[in-house]
Amino acid sequence: MLEAERTSVKRLSDQVVAAVEAEVPELVEDWRAQSLRVAPGEHGEAASAEGHAAVRALVRGVAGEGCWQDDLVRIGWSLGVEEFRRGASLHGVIRQVDLLEAMVLYAVETASARDEGATAADGIALARRLQRARSLLLLAVVKSFIEAYLASLRGRYRALRHDLRNPLGTIRTAVSLMEDETIPAELRASPRFRTMVKRNATAIDALIGRRLADDTTCEGAFAWHDVALADLVRTVRRELREEASDAHCEIVPDPALPVVRTDALGAELLLRTVIGAVLRVAAPHGEIRVVPGPQPAAVEIRFVAGTAAHEPYEAGIALAGELAAQLGGRVAASPGSVLVELPGSERDELQDFAGARQRAD
Repeated sequence: MLEAERTSVKRLSDQVVAAVEAEVPELVEDWRAQSLRVAPGEHGEAASAEGHAAVRALVRGVAGEGCWQDDLVRIGWSLGVEEFRRGASLHGVIRQVDLLEAMVLYAVETASARDEGATAADGIALARRLQRARSLLLLAVVKSFIEAYLASLRGRYRALRHDLRNPLGTIRTAVSLMEDETIPAELRASPRFRTMVKRNATAIDALIGRRLADDTTCEGAFAWHDVALADLVRTVRRELREEASDAHCEIVPDPALPVVRTDALGAELLLRTVIGAVLRVAAPHGEIRVVPGPQPAAVEIRFVAGTAAHEPYEAGIALAGELAAQLGGRVAASPGSVLVELPGSERDELQDFAGARQRAD
């Protein structure tokens, strides 16, 4: 019985692998085009050459061919280093690998459907192989990305140490001369030494302020990026499409939503939590519109409330408020509207928004 199951899976995997391999160029082009949508704010499309190799390695994992693990590690390492070099963020890289897996899985699903003799167990077996291959690919990508980031960080601190040692050495020399009792007192009291100390202390202070400031912690790998808010809302809509279908609601981003510099991952979590909460209470067959807020990095989510219980909605909004406090944004809810201030934006315009809306209503 077990041998028969293996034969069935082998037959299906051979058929699926042949079909998916024929679609590799189209899969990679679609992946590159959609990568900016799932990871708004990235600096460019996913790398093409690494994409072709990654898809083929995933397909080899589905087939269970020998040495597929080596291919995935090698390709994943190369992809992670290349993405860091291009200035991508770590969470963007993870989302791109997730997208790649989803696209390959859909191709596998489509190819499997053509085999009338395939069972659900056969399909699950192939999906498990793909999940295992994706897990290894992601592990290699993330590890190589972090290693490239650490190498860059070491280089920066090495340069900073060098730049700090020069003025420190000058200060030490001046202080040593001022304390050297073998030198005549009038020379030790020379204002030139005090000027040297003051000038180099000022240089050190400037270096610290410029290269160890809070802003320098915003690495490209983890930092804020210029994000098209309309694309960000579309990403959230894609992730919540099942919930939106169950609620019979459509999530509609306003084309006028601006491009802002923000934490793309934090903003996505925040919007996903708020819109997810709104879907629990919105009236069926309506629209949930996401429009520009009163300031650049704020959005207003408008909806018509239905008769559903408000407790789940209120719990979701409360969670969004906690997330916003951690991320540096804010959430203000009022009847039929939620204003979301994304991380990094000004807060003046958000003050008393909920009260103002309630008075207007």
